[in-house]
Amino acid sequence: MTLPSPSASAHPPPLEKRQPVLDERAFARATAFVASHLGERLSLSEIAAAACISRFHFARLFRARTGYSPMAWVMRLRLERAKEMLAGGDACIAATAAALGFFDQSHFTRTFRRATGLPPRAFSRQARHAAAARAVTASPAPPWAHSTEER
Repeated sequence: MTLPSPSASAHPPPLEKRQPVLDERAFARATAFVASHLGERLSLSEIAAAACISRFHFARLFRARTGYSPMAWVMRLRLERAKEMLAGGDACIAATAAALGFFDQSHFTRTFRRATGLPPRAFSRQARHAAAARAVTASPAPPWAHSTEER
């Protein structure tokens, strides 16, 4: 009778290590909470509590799912909403900053410029000019522009 060598049977082959990811329900609870409180001062603890997960575990799982930290994701959502508001001419820059939870207009302007490369006023002006140009090219030609038609 021969005994197996100690290295042959001591440990089974390692299993694949899976990276845990934030499940759909917790992610939906967190995103709904953020969407409904986008203009308020949000903390990681509040968002994690909405997802029913500890804040450290939530931060790790959220980053694994989205590629962003939770607070960077909140800032990204705020900036996307700011772009919509500025492009639509909905409000002045100070009102946009206040509505989206920025400390003041200066903080909003610095953050917006860092993210987009343009200050908010220039972005707003550029977006409105682009929308006006699209409206002009999309409108049908006036009846007198058709010179080939017989009258």
